[in-house]
Amino acid sequence: MAAIIALTDRGLERALVLAEFLPGEVEIYAHEHCHKQIPANGCMLTQPASEQEPTHGFRSMEARSFRRLRELLPELWLSHRLLIFIMATGIVVREMGSLLQGKERDPAVLVGDEAGRFLISLLSGHLGGANAWANYLAARAGSTAVITTATDVQGFTAPDEYARRFNWKVEPLEHLPGVNRKLLDCGHLRYFSEQELPATHPLCCDPHYQEVPKFQADIIISAFPTFPSAALYLIPRILSIGVGCRRGVCSDEVLEAIAAAMTQVGASYSALKGIYSIDLKAGEQGLIEAAARLGIPFITFKASEIQTKNEETGITPSEFVQEKIGVDGVCEAASLLGTENGSLILPKTKMKGITVAISRERSWLSVSDPVIPNI
Repeated sequence: MAAIIALTDRGLERALVLAEFLPGEVEIYAHEHCHKQIPANGCMLTQPASEQEPTHGFRSMEARSFRRLRELLPELWLSHRLLIFIMATGIVVREMGSLLQGKERDPAVLVGDEAGRFLISLLSGHLGGANAWANYLAARAGSTAVITTATDVQGFTAPDEYARRFNWKVEPLEHLPGVNRKLLDCGHLRYFSEQELPATHPLCCDPHYQEVPKFQADIIISAFPTFPSAALYLIPRILSIGVGCRRGVCSDEVLEAIAAAMTQVGASYSALKGIYSIDLKAGEQGLIEAAARLGIPFITFKASEIQTKNEETGITPSEFVQEKIGVDGVCEAASLLGTENGSLILPKTKMKGITVAISRERSWLSVSDPVIPNI
């Protein structure tokens, strides 16, 4: 979700212009000094643009009034992935300083002026997508994007920018500055991919990246990192974990079973796509809470889908599970259903009333929009 915050009437007008180019839900926050433009119900209905105005026109927008930025910002910081401030950069820097948590957690932050001359990428330029958003919005709203990230200025695509585009995670983050520095100093990086990338893949087409054997690589694309290592790992989300459990299981028990399973296969938690089970477990609080604590979705499948997958793959049936819920097994089939034609890498493993299985995605080559980040 995106939010645009303005302090003045002119800033609010600019916020409406930028909001037109943002996909999905956009929230606009205007300082109470702008209250004359905001009806009592908080809704601002703008008119279509005239022929003399920008051709994109305005849609209906909702503006919410606020009194103090320092009271509003902590809530937005946790709930939004893109924050755009129409105000002086110094105000934003002072107010957000205490909220910073790290590259992998902070939202993308842009700052624009009321006249619409500049749009500054202030925070989370790569992983958060602030640079991409600044370029995208500036090109459409008649502004100049201000990008100060060294790699971008020198014409390089940084590894964390590739991570954003392909929804890969970066581990360990403390290796990232050194790798980016090497890209700046040497003009290239060496990479190794556990799965062969097609010749048309952007990384293969980038002249600043050279494919090498794993032991020579600066960057390793793999869901199975081996530390300590001087390399930077880019972790694709390719593992689905299927879980079957007794009724009333607690989240700590689920997480303990998942931890043991992940250790067995040597995978990073960052590679997990989600927790999968049968729809009879859709309301199982322990599974719901475990997924929330891991920051991944919890998805269930119908019993008929589970059983069809069991029969297709020839999974060894469990008489106990068949008697209780009418299918041959849960965790292995659910795990496989969580992938697109994936394969099982950890068969059913029993742990204190919980069964766990892990499947691996057939491919990790799906790409998000390189221009418009996810919000």
